Amino acid sequence: MKKRILVSQLVTLALLIAARPESWALFWTGLAVMALGQAVRLAASAAIVKSKTLTVTGPYAAVRNPLYLGTMVMTAGLMIMLSAPSRPLLTAGIWAFAAAAFGWIYYVTIKAEEVFLLSVYGGEFEKYRAAAPAILPSPRGLAGFFDFTSYSGEVFRKNKEWRGMSAAFALAVFVAARIKYDF
Repeated sequence: MKKRILVSQLVTLALLIAARPESWALFWTGLAVMALGQAVRLAASAAIVKSKTLTVTGPYAAVRNPLYLGTMVMTAGLMIMLSAPSRPLLTAGIWAFAAAAFGWIYYVTIKAEEVFLLSVYGGEFEKYRAAAPAILPSPRGLAGFFDFTSYSGEVFRKNKEWRGMSAAFALAVFVAARIKYDF
């Protein structure tokens, strides 16, 4: 999906407007979940050499789309932050909207990327697709996260993951402000 980032930003904005966060306990829990998702994204960003090779090591040994997995975990963290125990219907509605919107965005994106990767890498990608699940990591591949030879500081800098970290930080600050000042 060519407009994946823009659509994701619009969905996130709608969630921020609709939600009525109220719980510091849920905020801190959500922040911890977001941090886990960001850690997955950081690892994936340090391992993938985009458009030059089929990356199958590091986190890519456990799952074909660790960047999207990290984003989904971060989104779950944000949804925990935005949850309001005193408004269960609103909370259920924003969770359902987030699941539907991000599920659709990443389903379409992953399918398009797989068509591209198959056209470029052919049998090599077919073999990889059979070995690694699309989004939920396989336990046998989790050791790849700890294969530090798969990571590169240069690759990490080139992939500019600092932008995602900055956005996550800004979201957390905004949600904290909404809880503190009740707006």
